[in-house]
Amino acid sequence: MHGPIQVQVFAHDGVVLARPPDPVATAGSRYLAGAGAALHNGLDMITGLHLTLPHQSAAICSTGSSADKSLRLISRCGLKTPSDLREFRSGAQAVRLARDAAERGETLEFQFPPHDPHLRAAPARVPPDLLARLNNKTVLETLLAPEYLPRRRVATPEEVRRIVRQDRRPAVIKPVGVEVYSGIAIFTRRLQDRRNRSLFNQLEQVSDRWIVEEEVPFRTIWGLQFGVTESGAVHYFGASVHLPQPTSTWVGCVMDDDQPPAELIEALTVGVRKASALGYRGYCSFDAGIGRDGELRVIDPNFRVSGATSSVLHRSSLLGQHRCAMTTFFSLAPGVDAEPILAPFIDRGELVVFMHHDPAETDNGPLPASIVGMVGASDRYACGVLIAQIQRALGS
Repeated sequence: MHGPIQVQVFAHDGVVLARPPDPVATAGSRYLAGAGAALHNGLDMITGLHLTLPHQSAAICSTGSSADKSLRLISRCGLKTPSDLREFRSGAQAVRLARDAAERGETLEFQFPPHDPHLRAAPARVPPDLLARLNNKTVLETLLAPEYLPRRRVATPEEVRRIVRQDRRPAVIKPVGVEVYSGIAIFTRRLQDRRNRSLFNQLEQVSDRWIVEEEVPFRTIWGLQFGVTESGAVHYFGASVHLPQPTSTWVGCVMDDDQPPAELIEALTVGVRKASALGYRGYCSFDAGIGRDGELRVIDPNFRVSGATSSVLHRSSLLGQHRCAMTTFFSLAPGVDAEPILAPFIDRGELVVFMHHDPAETDNGPLPASIVGMVGASDRYACGVLIAQIQRALGS
């Protein structure tokens, strides 16, 4: 496993990857299996760096992910880096690079089904139609027993507004139209918030179908990570606890002794086996939690590399000496070289960097830069103190 690794592409048409890796071989290795993503304006172009295992070097990388800076930091942390990068500055350019890979006979991997007709017909690890079905939130009814799902119903935008007017209980509204995969979640108890209210008033522009789901008062929400090998075998890699989210956007995770009960792991394993029988291969995860009364509920499927994939797969090999690890986003000014600032934390074995996103190296304008990193310490409080120290060093 010392050959060059590959880079997945976040672009308008999803993620494409030549020669997909074996999820099991990636777990616990020194090859970076996933990294963060940076979203511009919430919904449009996503750029991110997803480095993954192994052997050939067909690599496509977003310039928006600051490839040079990211790769230097990744290498300093002890992770393997790819030998062949093809950078893009736009979604259209990324699609052209992916088309070239397909024409060479590469097998592609999509984060979401592509709109481009040539990529839609290209050889892929998972057919686009199956990917669309599995990433739609309504698939949970197919994969899981009903006792693990919150009360939910599918409705049109007009019906959603009527339900919200008539039922004052807290609910979460999520889009489930055909091939709609945004991370939008509108909380009805937060409709006075400008962002939630704006989305609520524009439901038709996002999707023609929505799920109205009871808002479960969770004590803990986990991201449970699985992999399906080419043979169809299902493997459970572990779980991370979601950090508190001010919106529906993932902001980080914790890995310590707080792990999901065996009952929940088994219920989700059954679901992944059903997806495997349908032909799914690769990484997948589920957001699931335990409520205040002890009820177990699953709220979101992610049949792709999710935000916590890299943390769960690399926590033991990179920060295993620490009882607790925490992944989050750090902010810094555009154009800053972060390596000299972060080197002391990295060299002491306290920090692993997965990605440095620097808009100064893109055509996206003067937006803040960000770094996705995982820290290790004795407990959550110590991790929080370390994160604060790193953020101060980077500049608040």
